[in-house]
Amino acid sequence: MARTAPLPHWRAWFAPFAILTALADVVLIALGTQIGFHRLLVWIPAVCGVATAVVAFAATSGSTSGPLRQFWRRLAVAMGAVLAGTVSQTVEVAVVPFDGMPPLGERTLILYVLGTGLAITALLRLPSGGRSWRQLTTALLDLAVVAVTAGVAASEYMGWAVDRFGGRASAWYLNLAMVGIGVAGVVVVVKIMTARRSPAPRAALWWLSPIGIAGPLSVILMFVLLPWPHLNGSAVVLPFVGMFGALAAHAQQRVLAGHGERPARVAHPAVYRRGAVIPLVASGLTSLLVGTVYLRTGHLSTVQVAGTTLLLLLVVSRQAIALAENATLLDRVAHQAMHDELTGLYTRRPFTTAVAAAEGPHTVVLIDLKDFRSINDSLGPVAGDALLIGYAGRLTRIAGERAVVARLGGDEFGLLLPGTPSATAAIVDRLVAGGEEPLNAAGHEVVVEVSIGIADDTDLYRRAEIALREAAGHSGGRMVRYDASLERNLTQRATIAADLRRGLTAGEFHMLYQPVVALPHGLVTGVESLVRWTRADGRTISPADFVPVAEETGLIVELGEWIIDTVCAQAAAWRRMHGPDALDSVAVNVSARQLLDPGLPDVVAAALKRHGLPPEQLTVEITETAVFGGGRALASVHALSDLGVHIALDDFGTGHSSLGLLRTCPVDVIKVDKSFVDGLNGTPQQEAIAGAIADIAEKMGLGTVAEGVETPEQARRLFELGYRRAQGFLFARPLSPSAIDEMLGGTSEMAA
Repeated sequence: MARTAPLPHWRAWFAPFAILTALADVVLIALGTQIGFHRLLVWIPAVCGVATAVVAFAATSGSTSGPLRQFWRRLAVAMGAVLAGTVSQTVEVAVVPFDGMPPLGERTLILYVLGTGLAITALLRLPSGGRSWRQLTTALLDLAVVAVTAGVAASEYMGWAVDRFGGRASAWYLNLAMVGIGVAGVVVVVKIMTARRSPAPRAALWWLSPIGIAGPLSVILMFVLLPWPHLNGSAVVLPFVGMFGALAAHAQQRVLAGHGERPARVAHPAVYRRGAVIPLVASGLTSLLVGTVYLRTGHLSTVQVAGTTLLLLLVVSRQAIALAENATLLDRVAHQAMHDELTGLYTRRPFTTAVAAAEGPHTVVLIDLKDFRSINDSLGPVAGDALLIGYAGRLTRIAGERAVVARLGGDEFGLLLPGTPSATAAIVDRLVAGGEEPLNAAGHEVVVEVSIGIADDTDLYRRAEIALREAAGHSGGRMVRYDASLERNLTQRATIAADLRRGLTAGEFHMLYQPVVALPHGLVTGVESLVRWTRADGRTISPADFVPVAEETGLIVELGEWIIDTVCAQAAAWRRMHGPDALDSVAVNVSARQLLDPGLPDVVAAALKRHGLPPEQLTVEITETAVFGGGRALASVHALSDLGVHIALDDFGTGHSSLGLLRTCPVDVIKVDKSFVDGLNGTPQQEAIAGAIADIAEKMGLGTVAEGVETPEQARRLFELGYRRAQGFLFARPLSPSAIDEMLGGTSEMAA
């Protein structure tokens, strides 16, 4: 339902005015039992109350749209018929003499019955949500149960009314009309309790439900008020009909104005519980009525016996269908609990259960979509979902009907393949080959690199996870099959992870510095800092072993802060000892994990300020892979550049989209990877790449550093190709700070 403009202020007076009218009616009835007055006086609140409801319904209809407008318009017409009946009865009271029974002509009864019929039509045509055939049958049975119960009650009521008022035709017409009005109230209650989704607020429907008892109650009050001819049962209840109608319209208007409850849009389990109450209440009331009649009279009428029997059959049928519906719901819940909502594949729990229960040779394949988060961030969640759905479909087609295919997490999938490793090898090969084919993700053609872990012996799931972890630890797509060495490596990494924090606290880490020299004479112009770990027992741990573990555990952030502070302190000390021009730059390596830390720029800024080091004398080295996805990592690089720190792109040419990064990343220096240096003095194609990089850097105003220079021939050729700085074992291995001190205190010139 569309939100409308705020309602005019005058409409807020409908409900208060209707309430005051009903209260005035109560005061008049109370006074009428004590003193006499003109018999038309009590009809003033009656006409005003019903008229207020008509205007309120019409105003509410004008404020809504669609099915809701039709509903309130039909109610306004229905209440208009009741208003016409009220005016008609008022005229009859004024002109027809009192003969022991308040006057009520056929015209008035027809208008009341017409209004009742129109109200029932409006309620039945109010949308209540989609239904299955079981739900529709249940709703019809509920109506039948209520109808039979009402029929049994109506037969007893009609007998009572005939005893009280005799067999006059007017009495019969009156009571039939009142029974019809009572049915309208029952229909409202049934509608509320069986509605799954309704555009009308539930509060509005509940306010309408008491109107149904107005008819029978007016007849009872007519009998009670016979000693006072100037009072009338209809005049007593009609102001309350108007009041409840105005309150229903007020509930709808509150929703339109943005207050109160919202119309139910999604079926809630409570709806089913409320629907189940209907046959129980109907059975209980009928049993109570029949029991009371039998105890009072000693016998039951044919209508009562037949109605009770029919009611029993309807309730049994209704409950049987309800049980079938519950079974369907349970099956649906069980399916949802075991299957992923997006892809329809199994979830982790049923997959691991299937793996544990597998008998005979099986293979477990675990798959992780690399860089899925970057794809999801750049193309949007709709494309990300489409990519997952498309990849799930590809897995299902490749794996075949006998396989168990599951989505284990956000971008992780699993396969349980029956058969020996040789029998499942073809499926694995097709899986790897399929990774080269693009997937359509909401109009985008995307090629997804995957990491694959495979296990095919025992303890399948755990071993496949170990293999997947090994595969995911390498750049690019990779497939790893479990073997015992992976377990040993995992144990070793776990030991390193446990020792890392202790070593950091104990001060077991230290820094070495490899000189960067100017070509061709070999003058030292800068250094690159390199972290080393020597345990308390004297054993040295290679950076290739502990740095990946530090990144996995997140300790690289804490270790990186120590490295940055130590390097800045050492650079400041060299600056004080050897002058500001002794070194152009001191470089520090920053990992991809550190770049994702939003506090990294503040850490660097604080270290520079703490040690008094100018920002331009610090170079932060990053890899292409670390900033390929953009996002937080690239934002950190821009923040570091804004500090005045130089940015060097390390291992250039080995990562993603190298040339594109030169435009998007604030790079100052390109460090050419050792693999290009090793290719010098080889084929013309290898040298052409190294030369092209130097040309690009020169044209873009970027500095270059050639890494891994090991021979004089490489150094000379690099100079000829346009490189002016280099580092490598030809010039010096990583040195201690004291060795750099000696170098800076001497000629600072290395062999080239």
